[in-house]
Amino acid sequence: MAYLSMGEAHRRITEYLNRFSDAVSFQDGASLKQLLSVSSNSPSLLSLADSLNVFQDANRLIKQSEKYSQFGEIIAPFFRCMQSYRTGNLLDAYHAFEKAANAFLPEFRNWESAWALEALYVVAYEIRILAERADRELAFNGKSPEKLKGAGSFLMKVFGVLAGKGPKRVGALYVTCQLFKIYFKLGTVNLCRSVIRSIETARIFDFEEFPKRDKVTYMYYTGRLEVFNENFPAADHKLSYALMHCHPHNEANIRFGSGVLAACILHMHNSKPVHYRWPLCNTFACLSNCILW
Repeated sequence: MAYLSMGEAHRRITEYLNRFSDAVSFQDGASLKQLLSVSSNSPSLLSLADSLNVFQDANRLIKQSEKYSQFGEIIAPFFRCMQSYRTGNLLDAYHAFEKAANAFLPEFRNWESAWALEALYVVAYEIRILAERADRELAFNGKSPEKLKGAGSFLMKVFGVLAGKGPKRVGALYVTCQLFKIYFKLGTVNLCRSVIRSIETARIFDFEEFPKRDKVTYMYYTGRLEVFNENFPAADHKLSYALMHCHPHNEANIRFGSGVLAACILHMHNSKPVHYRWPLCNTFACLSNCILW
């Protein structure tokens, strides 16, 4: 790291505080999202982390102005998270981010409109990613990895906030998909059932209202669950939906989804030949059809 003066560090920290305050004041969800994206390794956040390690009295800056102090319970632990993340202490980074996330959630609940939904998505994503990395650190040191389970508990609280009437409910499917990723990672896929019931039976949710990316991810994971349950026709329907609506340039997702779908088709002895618009999918599908017929 190049030399950073105390004055420059103070300026960068104050700039972040102003940007955070302005993002909330002007309901600028896109800006707030960027300010909370720990694992993005954005130059501005890495610069902030370096500044925090030079200027050790950031909490005083937060407390000395009501403009900043009203968000102190979010910002102070977030600052600690960035410092720990920058130095590679991922367990401490997770603990600090968890505190910031728990302080952010009631603020989000109190904001009447859904302007901060993208910022909440980042919080949900980051707590999962940081928990995974913290667990790897714990396992490397011979300790029991348990933070991803804790992240799942937090995301269930987030889901509860979103599972109501109003414009915020469209965020429920994104959080559901983050929960799926945690449950599949932990091998506790049975926990998916209660969330699926909430999405598919609650009258407040209309599946077509959800963003396309979230519908694709949801159908992919529920399709895999149907494979586990040996409900292959349902799995074929859901995985086919995910592949047909997946971004055509996202080759990694298409490749993995095609493999799962091929395994599904292999178990459907009465299946008819299938055809997809992506060459890779056709490779798997043709192979499956040849074996079946």
